[in-house]
Amino acid sequence: MVKFKWHLAVGRLKLIAQLATERYIKPFQSIVHSFIRATFFFVAGRPATTRDCSIEAPDFIERYPSKEVFCVVTVENHLTNMVQSVCSDIHHHEEVVSEGANLDEIAPVLKSIIVTRTKDGATVDEIIGDYNSFTGENLLSTCHTRDNVANILRQIEGVWSMYSEPKGPFLWYCSTDNTKHIAEMIKKQKSPRLHHRRYQPPQLQGSHRTPYSSKTVPTSSTATTATNNAPNPRDKFYPDNVNFIPKRHAWNRTPYRSVANHPYLPPQRRQMQHHPMKPMMKQQYYSNSVYYGPLFCGMQMIGDDFFLSLARWELGFQYDPGHSIQQSGLCISGLTIAEAADRVMKAPYINDRVIVNVGVVDILHGSEFVDMQHDLFQLKRNLENRGASVILTTLSPLANMSHIKDITDKLHRFNSLIRRYQWEHIDLWRCFVNEKDQTLYECFQPGPRQVSGSNKPHILWNKLGRQRIIKFMKTQLASFI
Repeated sequence: MVKFKWHLAVGRLKLIAQLATERYIKPFQSIVHSFIRATFFFVAGRPATTRDCSIEAPDFIERYPSKEVFCVVTVENHLTNMVQSVCSDIHHHEEVVSEGANLDEIAPVLKSIIVTRTKDGATVDEIIGDYNSFTGENLLSTCHTRDNVANILRQIEGVWSMYSEPKGPFLWYCSTDNTKHIAEMIKKQKSPRLHHRRYQPPQLQGSHRTPYSSKTVPTSSTATTATNNAPNPRDKFYPDNVNFIPKRHAWNRTPYRSVANHPYLPPQRRQMQHHPMKPMMKQQYYSNSVYYGPLFCGMQMIGDDFFLSLARWELGFQYDPGHSIQQSGLCISGLTIAEAADRVMKAPYINDRVIVNVGVVDILHGSEFVDMQHDLFQLKRNLENRGASVILTTLSPLANMSHIKDITDKLHRFNSLIRRYQWEHIDLWRCFVNEKDQTLYECFQPGPRQVSGSNKPHILWNKLGRQRIIKFMKTQLASFI
């Protein structure tokens, strides 16, 4: 039997193989070739070619006495992370923890650590630090590497991971039937940082302060004294100020790192971005939302900025923290049909009933109708493969594009596609036009606005439009029950 593992480097993967018997030495190279081709087919949707990867193998006969073979595989940089992730999940030669007892002992501790950080997610470094604080033991002394810690976390029931943003930290979450009520309570807690003044210096580690401290905001005299006694005049500047850049210069600057991902802050000071704006009303239809995100009448919502605004301002669901693009579950700003189909397959949980509203972003960005049709079929197929019952919605009029014939024609064709097939659907178009098919502009915002997920301005539904949508969808959903 051949067991092997990948070690990640820049643009290159190092394969370590343990050869159990001599008869595996000669066919080893063909085994590696077959494995790489299968891996690339799984990741990239096609077999590997000579341009994708090359194998540099040493003399296997000379290394046989140690029964260990090293094989270096060079791959394209943009596929390195995906291939390494897939390979580490499938093949792992190290016995990190013994089967049974050790994993059973540390799994509840790791799960509780992740649950307590469910509001912002937990990085591997934070999990290691919390584990050391709770148990007094170093998790790396048992698991050796952070990759091994991640492999253990993947084996724990109810634990999953995701990137907070394309270049953000890899965060871990946990929610099961037994812990979801705890996760919901933690998510509703206010961040302690919101109770501090922005100009207040950060508390030193190990310092303690009573709830009713006698410390006051420094006056001009006390501030002068503090400045004179300070060892460095730059102490009055704090890392928090990275967030307070004048908005009028926002279009002239490159995207900056938030405090959550700032490279110069130690891991223990990592803080996710919070949105202090409270929801306008108590969260409705909040059953199992920790798994699925926004729900409407028990149905998981999947959509772009239109459904996102509905979930945020009418249903009371908050944005997921730590993302540069506004999103709540699978309601994501700038979501295209193809991206929705891809996210459905990668989502850890999909409800058994789903309502979908996508397509506006594809139309605004000039996608061909045949591509939109293909992506819509793929989205519906992926949802059905995940065991979900799907209700599609037609698109509402685009208030700022009604004068552009190409866009309106594509919008009508897309809506006709949804109506023509024997699919369960809700015709939202009828909610925003009168009996003469004239757009009800009073249901839309007064002007176009930029959204975080697209460079095309949107005119979203206003308060009146969102209320009409909720009432209309409730009426229409009654026919599907």
